[in-house]
Amino acid sequence: MKTLIVFLILSVTAWAQNFQRVISLSPALTEIVFFTGNGKKLIADTRYCTVPKEAEKKEKIGGIINPNLEKIVSLHPDLVLAMNGNQKSTIETIKKFKIPVMTFKITTIQDIADAIVKIGNTLSNNGEEKAKTFIKSYKEEEKKLSQCIKGKKVLVIFSVNPIYTAGNQTFLGEIIKDAGAVNIAGNGTYKTISPEFIFKHKPDIIILISTNNDNPIFKHLQAKSIRINGKYILKPGPYIIKGIEELEEKVCQKN
Repeated sequence: MKTLIVFLILSVTAWAQNFQRVISLSPALTEIVFFTGNGKKLIADTRYCTVPKEAEKKEKIGGIINPNLEKIVSLHPDLVLAMNGNQKSTIETIKKFKIPVMTFKITTIQDIADAIVKIGNTLSNNGEEKAKTFIKSYKEEEKKLSQCIKGKKVLVIFSVNPIYTAGNQTFLGEIIKDAGAVNIAGNGTYKTISPEFIFKHKPDIIILISTNNDNPIFKHLQAKSIRINGKYILKPGPYIIKGIEELEEKVCQKN
């Protein structure tokens, strides 16, 4: 029995070590590759992969929706990481060249942890350990955020024309909900809302992410408006922790 267990462990380790030339088609997945300590195995990523800083130095294969397929194939990857934001046609074309593709659908915080487990185990057999680290950090930062946001009615906006927000079934909605606040966008995923909707629900805090524009209606609301950069918090990857830190810093500032 012990011999069998040792054989299985060695087999899994050897399988993980087989992947040495990885391409990421998503900023979130690029973050996970680095978070699990496998940045050296990443040979290319998209032009939107800027976190961590080392990701910017990697060979670029174009955008998320329209990557350069010819360049991807020419780099001879032994694994491509894709996400729900990538075109199905892109993924199918890559597979035709007998290149393994791992595809992820990441919507929630748990999805991020699950992707960390899978990528970590695939590339270096440390997925569970790294996922536990991520969840621990997430809970710690959420506890800090809750000290200033708990019980408040909150609205997250990352476009003002139209007004675009995130419901509870998104990682952004979860961040608000897990901190003990009320996301006035309610259930659902990403949606547009009207000025009338905002007036009706009277948010205490409006969080403007990656938008420098204001909507005139905000001036007529008794709400605290804060702005944060979307560099970290808009991508469903492990560096979202830095985004929550920034959010906590801005929300907890005294007026």
